[in-house]
Amino acid sequence: MAYLAGYLREHSSYEVHIIDAKFERLNFNQVTDRLLSLQPSIVGLTAFTNEVKPAAYQAYQIKKALPACTTVIGGVHVTSIPNETMEEFPFFDIGVVGEGEQTLLELCAHIQSGKSLVDVNGIIFRDSGILRKTNPRERILDQDSIPFPAWDLLPPAKTYFIQSIRGCPFNCLFCMNPNGRVARKRSVPNVIEEMEWIINDFKPEHISFGDELFSVDITRTHELLKQMANHRIGERVKWDVQTHVRYVNRELFLDFKKANVERVEVGIETGDDAALRAMGKGTNRKMIIDAVQAGKEAGVSIGSFFLFGQPNETPETIAKTIDLAVEVNPDLPMFGLMTPYPGTEVARLAAQNKAGYRIISTDWDDYNKQIGGALEFANLTRKQIEWLQTTAYLKVYILNRRFKDLMFFLWEYRHAGWEVLKKMIRGNQSALKASSKPTDYDNVLSSGEKTSKYSFVSARQDWNQTQVRELKRAKLKDSDFSTSINSKKTA
Repeated sequence: MAYLAGYLREHSSYEVHIIDAKFERLNFNQVTDRLLSLQPSIVGLTAFTNEVKPAAYQAYQIKKALPACTTVIGGVHVTSIPNETMEEFPFFDIGVVGEGEQTLLELCAHIQSGKSLVDVNGIIFRDSGILRKTNPRERILDQDSIPFPAWDLLPPAKTYFIQSIRGCPFNCLFCMNPNGRVARKRSVPNVIEEMEWIINDFKPEHISFGDELFSVDITRTHELLKQMANHRIGERVKWDVQTHVRYVNRELFLDFKKANVERVEVGIETGDDAALRAMGKGTNRKMIIDAVQAGKEAGVSIGSFFLFGQPNETPETIAKTIDLAVEVNPDLPMFGLMTPYPGTEVARLAAQNKAGYRIISTDWDDYNKQIGGALEFANLTRKQIEWLQTTAYLKVYILNRRFKDLMFFLWEYRHAGWEVLKKMIRGNQSALKASSKPTDYDNVLSSGEKTSKYSFVSARQDWNQTQVRELKRAKLKDSDFSTSINSKKTA
């Protein structure tokens, strides 16, 4: 939202406001009251899959309070299944498919002038009761051309997020990869300038890089870390990154240490080599162990992500994952549950009852990878896999005799842990009923046509075509992207 606001402000004279309801802990009525005071002509909402129903309910309230206001939904969910999203939630007037900066700017201009929306690329909209989808929007290759996010339009925060790269060259089966398989990089001076602005003007405690793969270009990463050290970034603020075990080595970790990184997080996912080969991650157990060891030898704190529910997962393959987690002993281990997000290969397989998967819900409120219940596994009950998730945390801390760290972890993540525990004991429906929802929430959101799981098959096919098209365009446009494109061959 901050990027969209920054782009609109740079390229137009529109009055732009941002409401971060999650950060400010605003409920639906409070957001609506804020909008009534602003009287906007257009309201944009963004949502991941597990957030799209609350976003739709908010859009319902907006249309009720401000009937002339145009509601626009963006984000990964509507990008993956645009038609289905608009059919299920009639309170969205327009959907933005893909990146939103250029699309939203053109959309505002067309709405203001009363022009037809048919020539605005990258949208789906209602035209006399019929859904019309326009031509695809090309992604912005030159990332330095995008203005900084409008952080000044948001309340000051302890943590800020920086996106220095959009995209990841890998094709993991559990990830839709909404930013594409071309790693589109901002220049080092551009990134440093934003960090200096954030640190000097907003005085945060922490900066977290949102890059899917921070070190995909190792040469650039060395230079960025060198400049971060020169500018004493790590002395003035804590910061962390996420990356891939293929794109780290001892020398890079030493540079991370010099730049005073708080933590480097890597996606490990599973300890089963066959599953690693199948998922398109481009890693194996040895590579994972070597990478984590290199980080520890350099004195860098390591975080790691593990994902239970790989294709044809069994108690034995999960045991291998837990054993690997105990062996690498990351400073911060995180264990999630596989979720069939639309647009992913997992969702396609699950929709066709393949790979030991079966989708049991297309209620998007169930699509939370920590406490959701959208997916059933052939070789494991849901309760089994949830207890194994709890066991994994305990084993990493207890078998490595990290009792103090365990107490800190339990306190830090106590709210999420309590939801998981309630769900394990009482079942998913009980946990959902206990959550705070408006009394008319379910009734309002049942007015549209519910999405079928079979839409996941065509969604995956359509998204693959989009990715291939954008790969080819990037390669033709600029040879600098060839590293990112060619790296998929090694995956």
